[in-house]
Parts: sequence; C-alpha cells; structure tokens
Amino acid sequence: MAKKIKFNLQVNGASVSSLESLQNNFNIEDIMEHFKSGLLMRWLEVQGLETELKEISKLSEKSDNFALAQGILEIFDMDKDLDKNALKITLADINYKEYKENLLKTNENLDKNAKSFLREYHDKFHDIIWDIIKNSENVEKIKSNLKIIENDYFDLFLLQFQTLVSVFKTNAPLALIFGLGTEKIRKMLLAYINIEEAGDHNKYCYIGDEKIGVDDETKEYLKSINLKSIDYLRYGYFKAISKVVYEKLEFDYSKLDDVIKVFKGSTEGLWRDLVASNKKVLVLEISSLAKASRIPKVGETNEALGEEEINGEFIILNGLNFQSSNDDAYIVYVEL
Repeated sequence: MAKKIKFNLQVNGASVSSLESLQNNFNIEDIMEHFKSGLLMRWLEVQGLETELKEISKLSEKSDNFALAQGILEIFDMDKDLDKNALKITLADINYKEYKENLLKTNENLDKNAKSFLREYHDKFHDIIWDIIKNSENVEKIKSNLKIIENDYFDLFLLQFQTLVSVFKTNAPLALIFGLGTEKIRKMLLAYINIEEAGDHNKYCYIGDEKIGVDDETKEYLKSINLKSIDYLRYGYFKAISKVVYEKLEFDYSKLDDVIKVFKGSTEGLWRDLVASNKKVLVLEISSLAKASRIPKVGETNEALGEEEINGEFIILNGLNFQSSNDDAYIVYVEL
C-alpha cells in the first residue's frame, strides 16, 4: 500500500500541519479557496482527519458562499464566536473577487470566440464570392449564393459593394443580372440616394427627386435596404457608386445568350406572349420601336411600357408580352 505523503496547508500566511494549527490560523477565505480547489479534502485525508473529511465532503460547491462558509465554520468548530456581520463583509469581498475572475475569464473567452467568429464569417463570405466567380455561368448556383448573401451576409456585402460590383461586372456579370432580380441587392444596385444637410442641421434623404423627412419614410426605406437611420450619412458615397452602376450596367448580351433572351421582329402591332405569367421576367432593354407589358389578368388590358419606362430601370414583370410593327424592334430579358 502506497504511503500517503503529508503536506502543509497554507492558511492565513502560515503552514498548517494539524487541526489545532488550522483552527489557530483559521481564515475563511483561504479555507473556502482550498475547498473549491479540492486541496482541503486531500489535506484532511493525508492528515487522517476522517470525521472532518466526511463532513466536508457533504458540502456542495454549488451552495452560495454564505451557506458554504457557515458549513465550514461548523465543521471546524469555529462558529461559536461567529460575527455574522463581519462574515458577510468578508464574503462580499470573496464574491466580488470571484465575480471579477469569472468576468475576466468570460471576456477572454468572448474575445477568442468573437475573433474566431469574425474570421469564419469573413472566410465564408469570401468563399461564396469565389464560388460565384468560379461558377459564373451556373445560373442556379449564382441564384443560390445571392440568396445566401441576402439572408446571412448582406451587411458585409454593403461594406464591399463597390468592389463587388466591379468584380462581378468583369468576372461574373450574371451575378449582377440576377442580383437585379433579388430584393435587397437590387435596391442597392438601383438606389440613387442623395443626402444633404439643411441649414438647421436636420438631415434629409432624396430618393430620385422626392425629399423625404428623416423621421418618417426615410427610416423605413433605409431599413428596407438594411441601413440604420443613425448610420446612413456614412453611406452617402452610394450616390456616386449607384449612379455609375445605373449608367454603366451594360453587358455583351451575345456572350450570355444561354441566359439572356433577345426577341427581335414585328408582331404586326399585336401583343405576343413571350413568357408565361407564372414566371418573373427582368427586362434589360427594349428598342424605341416596341412596347412591353406584363401578362394581364383575365378582364385586364396590357399596360404598354416603352424605352423610357424600361431602359435603365431593370423592371421586373410577371410574364412578358411584346408588341411591335417593325422588323428591327427588339427586347432583351431574363427569366428569373
């Protein structure tokens, strides 16, 4: 049988080697610390203090510090001259010390977790962008990735908006085209937000030519594109960016003929169904010699739209009707 090696317990600055020495140098803060670390139970065991070991083992670390302290004081017969007010003050110091230690550990863990999360979040976003570029002609994969961006990474998309527009225009134009068919990315691509400060420092937002007070519709609009009203001034540069996108979002449609459809010719002035009403259509361009319309419901008539309403607006229609009386008339569109 292995011989138990005795050791002294450090209590109140003294090396304690017996129960009497422990009582003479008793310090509740030190004893509680040794209890929570397990050192007190080991010391009682090697000292052969079986009665005290049995009783101390019944105490729970989950007890609040006041109940734990009272139990320890009773076991070591130190509760007879107990000053409860003094004990409460001591325990308050212990509680505060433990609180600071736990807070420090929590903050360290949060810091590590936050850094890890941010790295992972950014890495996943970059993986999605790279996946779009690698699969620049895969419509379903592009649409799926754009949906993920809108749902999970839109804030990051906003921060890199200008760069991504440039990258997609060069390497994955279909991402921009189908981005125009989404909800939030579309608004960013077409947004023309002009922000200025009035003389009384009240801020206003211009959407098109319509001035909207910051306390009403502006908040709702900015919220709809995931911008907080208190932050929107920093996004003023979107005016210039969006204008560039708005005016230069042009593509060589011939290179994308598997996705981008072009209809050219005369319908002899009659409306012709090009896409059924159960499909959404993004209209990219129409000639001055033609008109387009959504597929009207039963009892309704076609709402004729020309180049003024369509070109540069990237409108979305439910189905597509086309009308022309000239063989050179054409329309360019994408089925979403």
